[in-house]
Amino acid sequence: MPDPGFPRRITDFRGKTLVLTRRPQRIVSLTPGSTEVLFAIGAGKQVVGVTSYCDYPPEARRLPKVGDMRTNVEAVVALRPDLVMADGVLNRRFLPTLERLKLPLLVVAPQNWADVAKVIQLLGAATGNEKRAEPIVKQFQQAEREARARAAGSARPGVLFTLNVEPLPMWVAGRKLFVDDMIRMAGGRNVAADGGENYYPLSAEAVITRNPDIVITTVPEDRLTPLREHPVLSRLKAVQANRVYSVDSNWFVRPTPRLLKGLEQLVTIIASAQRR
Repeated sequence: MPDPGFPRRITDFRGKTLVLTRRPQRIVSLTPGSTEVLFAIGAGKQVVGVTSYCDYPPEARRLPKVGDMRTNVEAVVALRPDLVMADGVLNRRFLPTLERLKLPLLVVAPQNWADVAKVIQLLGAATGNEKRAEPIVKQFQQAEREARARAAGSARPGVLFTLNVEPLPMWVAGRKLFVDDMIRMAGGRNVAADGGENYYPLSAEAVITRNPDIVITTVPEDRLTPLREHPVLSRLKAVQANRVYSVDSNWFVRPTPRLLKGLEQLVTIIASAQRR
């Protein structure tokens, strides 16, 4: 029986086109981000395999595992997928093997806010769930419009986003990251954007030179004492003004709809700092 809307030609982030003759019913997802998006757009029941890092939503944890960031290609093949979702960076070592086996492969490689919306739209089209995907895409686009209006506001406080506070050096967010866009969109200025792309190490002295107004970290609140008591870092404006905030890393580092929650939290944090 024909499947309405199929066959479809889907072009991925590499510019490669996959022809899907029918709606995929056996999807294997090789990253937590793709898994979360698939469930968010209503394709969760079509997913038959995930990685050991795919922990959200809770239903994903019960699915068969095909490795972690090291893909167990044999396990993928055994699940007889009619669609494999991979990341061009996280899964790059295994892409040649997956292609050689002629598996139905779509590759994404989101680097910024707009890319995440593109991933959601692409997965909606590939799985036949575009009606569920489209409202989420519109939320991302609306957030961009609101950010442009916010840009006309007051001076932007300097923000440092770090994955750790000890041991040093700090691993901080540079350019070409979702959180770099999010800081800008929320009305802040990423003080580490000049130092490199992705996450990179920054010494205590280099952090002091940038002297952020706000520090945002994925370290839990009860483990921030080393930052507040460090002989150098304790002199930061953010530390002295008690503007150090602990956040859920999944709201900032995974390319999923939960970035919207992270952006909302950032807007609140930066607005609060500007009022002080």
